Parts: sequence; structure tokens; C-alpha cells
Amino acid sequence: MPPPWPGGPCLELVYEFNERFIQETAEVAREGDASTLPDMVRIHRDLWVALDPPACHRASRCPFLLADIQFRNEAWWQRVQSDASWQSGPAVSVRHFPRRRAVELMRDALIVAWYTTRQDTRLAAGLLAMSDGVTRAVAKLSLRHLRLIPDHHHQHLRLRWEYLSSFWGRLLSAASRDDAEALHDLHLHAYQLADADSGFAVSAADSDPGIPDK
Repeated sequence: MPPPWPGGPCLELVYEFNERFIQETAEVAREGDASTLPDMVRIHRDLWVALDPPACHRASRCPFLLADIQFRNEAWWQRVQSDASWQSGPAVSVRHFPRRRAVELMRDALIVAWYTTRQDTRLAAGLLAMSDGVTRAVAKLSLRHLRLIPDHHHQHLRLRWEYLSSFWGRLLSAASRDDAEALHDLHLHAYQLADADSGFAVSAADSDPGIPDK
């Protein structure tokens, strides 16, 4: 028997966060006025609203964190690391979540990122599509940073690949239909997107625990 894949615990945390993140985004789609929703939620609002808990679970099994926190912006993380109380401006004009939800979700995402970078920076570069500089900065965060950063910078929590309408439309649709083949294809596509984002060559064959067989 081959030894267990060392990235397994990190991937399980990614799945756990993804599921809550998708559930909360679906709730925002149900509650919010269309004019106040982020573009990717507004464009696919019908699909978000239609997600039930099993569909959210299926969508969450994408083997990458489905949220982004400036993971390609090394200068931003260096500033946050040096001054956790620094008040950065909003990432975009439209808020993704109400403040309380945003703070809680960002804290969870940050814990996943921090744990993963401390386990293996190369794994973090893949699962979170981080740049090398950001992985080093996140790995050095203190407990104080983990408390303060979500409070001051929660507006920077965004959907990953929020500019790719086709990816999100296909993911939500396949999850709702319970289309295992379509979800498998999307996971492979996500590897390509993560490669392009991070420059980290992720081999689907080497990362078998993250891709379903069917």
C-alpha cells in the first residue's frame, strides 16, 4: 500500500471551507437585491438560489480553495504582515457578504491558508493558487494576525476565478444536476486555472485524492 498522501488533511479543510463558503454565497443570492450582488453571483443568481445542501456539498469538492484573499498580491500581504491594524480599502465597490459573515468566513479561510502554508508551501501554492511570496508571508502570520486581519480586511474575501462566468455556471449547474462526469471535467479544468494563476505545476495524476474517479 502506498503511504497516505500528505496533503490529505489540508484538502479536507479546503473542502470544509468551500462548502460553507458556497452555502453562504447561495444565501446572499437568496436574500440580496440584484443590484447589490457581486457580478458572478448576480449573473448566475438562479443557479445559486437553486443550490440545496447536497448540491453545495458536491460543488465544494473542487480540489482548490474557492475563495481568494489577495493570494497573488505579495505587496498587500507584506503590508498586512507588518501592520495588522492597517486599514486597506475595499477590493471592489460591491460587498460580497455582510460584515459579520465576511469576517467569519475570512477568518476560516485564513486559518486554512495558514495551516496549509505551515505544512507545505508548495502544497499551499497549488491548493490556494498562491504566489511564492504570499505563501511565505502567510506562513509567518501570528495568532494576533489571524484575529486582526479578518476584522480589518474582510472586504478582500472574494470568489476565486470570479472573472470566469463559464466556470462558475458549469460548476453550479453540474452540482445541482449531480453530474459526476461534468464535475470531474471541471476539476481538471480547475487544475489548469490554478497552474496559470500560481505557476505551480499540479499533476492530476499525483494528486489523486483531490479528483474523483467518476
